[in-house]
Amino acid sequence: MIEEFKEIVGAQSYSAYLQMLKEIGPDARTHRISVVIAAMLRFASRNLPPDCEEGTLAHALVTLDEEPYLAAEESEEYELVFDCIDELCDEAGMRNLRESSRSGPYSIADNAIAEYTTWDNMPWEDY
Repeated sequence: MIEEFKEIVGAQSYSAYLQMLKEIGPDARTHRISVVIAAMLRFASRNLPPDCEEGTLAHALVTLDEEPYLAAEESEEYELVFDCIDELCDEAGMRNLRESSRSGPYSIADNAIAEYTTWDNMPWEDY
């Protein structure tokens, strides 16, 4: 998945993302670094070709954007994006899977996908 992500965002952007994550990621709080990764995914989704082949990261990003409920169902698309984020965390020297003393296991990827799928949600603008 990470190779496809590199192709989508371009080598220069990917290199900058990775350098930034290596600097700030390992000590970053999950709820903060998740937004950064969600922004990277948003950037990637803006650079996709019009027709994305099913089973690709590109298709997964489009699908989760159009059908965010699939993230809660941990669909195939969710799994592809989760795997990409997991690989990105690994390359940046961060632990994706974490353990809280109060609430148990959680992950950067879960939080980043939630941020990605709710990116445009602003309930205060609905009234």
